Amino acid sequence: MSSFLSIDPQYLASQYTQIERAGTDKLLSAKSNQFSAQLNAIKKLQTALKDFSSQLKDFRSSADSSLLANTASSSSESTLSVKAGSTAVAGSYDVFVEQLAQNHQLALSFDPAATLATDGEFSIDLAGNSFSVDLASLPANATVTELAAAINNHVDNPGVSATLMRSGTETFLVISSDDSGAANQLSLNFTAGTDPAGADISTALAGQQELKKAQDAIVRLGSDSAISVTSASNSLSGVIEGVTIDLLKVQTTGDSPVSIKVGQDDEAISGKLQQFVDGVNGIIGSINKDSNLNSDSMARSIQNQLRSAFQGTFEGSTLYSVGLEFDRNGKLNINSKRFEQALAADPAKLDAMLSSDTGVLAKLETSLEPYSKNFGLLNDKTKTLQASLDLVTEKQKRHDYSMELTYKRYLGQFTQMQVTIAQLESSLGQF
Repeated sequence: MSSFLSIDPQYLASQYTQIERAGTDKLLSAKSNQFSAQLNAIKKLQTALKDFSSQLKDFRSSADSSLLANTASSSSESTLSVKAGSTAVAGSYDVFVEQLAQNHQLALSFDPAATLATDGEFSIDLAGNSFSVDLASLPANATVTELAAAINNHVDNPGVSATLMRSGTETFLVISSDDSGAANQLSLNFTAGTDPAGADISTALAGQQELKKAQDAIVRLGSDSAISVTSASNSLSGVIEGVTIDLLKVQTTGDSPVSIKVGQDDEAISGKLQQFVDGVNGIIGSINKDSNLNSDSMARSIQNQLRSAFQGTFEGSTLYSVGLEFDRNGKLNINSKRFEQALAADPAKLDAMLSSDTGVLAKLETSLEPYSKNFGLLNDKTKTLQASLDLVTEKQKRHDYSMELTYKRYLGQFTQMQVTIAQLESSLGQF
């Protein structure tokens, strides 16, 4: 008679349990994989959409929210450098640099090891704004080093810096206005207290040296005797419309003025537009390539919104007429020939079609906003998918628990069967 004693109850219980659970495991695993893939795809789309929407928003809210770009050059980069914004007008301009703007700078000679007076007030006035350092508030045995720190850290400091400079055996407390310009004049004063050491500060003030004079920049538009323009800064942004001029060096009488040339930068304009075209294609491409997205109704809706934003007329013309078109694969392209023709014919109109409040970029921003905002449609979609995934996970946990009980039931049955057969075989062996 064959024996059942060689059969492993644990093995049999495991096999029977696996057979019983296989169907549900397969179903739940498929659901989990499906929801995970959909969730990851939607999250990637959400990130791409937010990035593109932020790009649109940042561009349209910037001070220079125009696709137009200009280039500027200086005939003497060592004298002045230039940068042109979108509002600059093409042309040639001559500028003569007569004077550079400077901040005011005063120096007072101190013995670096000498202890300052324990009372009195050291006052600084900058363009009518004054503050005072009370020497009594300085640390014990304070020197000029602590005075400089107190000036720099004073709560009422309107824009003054103090530092120590050394020349040979002399040490100077150098006080400077942070900003340049004739109006930023410094004035120093000391009101002595009862400590005789205050005389050292009074002596230093009496011997103060002016290292730099507070002065404005002066340029002339044209030759060295033409129209004069002053500026508190060496960076001039209003002299030539749309052009920023940074002054670097003073010219001398008889020098030729620096020639500034401004022209439209077609390559930069095309590059700006290409960034937005790439953003559109990135979103459309991600939807087309991912099977979890190209069958999703919301993803298809986003794709349709992107395409529809380019339809219709802008400033009386279609975007196709200025070179923007979708190919048969749904990719947005720039037709260089039509774009260059439109740019040459009327750059202002082209810019309005693209970047004005009624242009295609504004239309794109409005169309995508319901999907890309923090509590928008895509956010709701991710929450729904996450909830579905969590539900599958919970079902899997309950199923695992149920199958654990099933395994224990089978184990008990097969173990009891093994015991019963062993008893029968033992009884039969007695005959």
